[in-house]
Amino acid sequence: MFYIGIIWLVALDLITKYLAKINLQETKNLVGDFLYLRYTENIGIAFSIPVTGLFLKILTIAIICVLFWYYFTEEKKKQNTLINLSFCLIFAWAFWNGYERVFNGTVIDFIGVQYFSVFNLADVFITIWVILYISTFIFLNKPNNA
Repeated sequence: MFYIGIIWLVALDLITKYLAKINLQETKNLVGDFLYLRYTENIGIAFSIPVTGLFLKILTIAIICVLFWYYFTEEKKKQNTLINLSFCLIFAWAFWNGYERVFNGTVIDFIGVQYFSVFNLADVFITIWVILYISTFIFLNKPNNA
């Protein structure tokens, strides 16, 4: 189920980016001008943080390798559904955004929040991953005071 989840999430990210590219050449406001959809190409990292060039490509590959190594050596053996779900999300982000960044030099973004950033579903996946992963440590390592 883990690998099927990654495939589905990558497909969802890919499809939404394709639809953004063909349908969002002009801004479409969803909630006034606070939340909007617009096709952009991000040369930086998540949430448009400006890091570019060869360093960004090396950083991307290094992060993906470390995440895979860490999951398969430390977390997979725990057989925790929440941890597996969180890493499914991060691998879906890493796979497609990493591919785009390394081979195209940009990542397609299309969800905009005024005064913040323009991002994509893969960036949402990584945010959920952080929340789920931190939650597992808060709830799994909580002492029982019965």
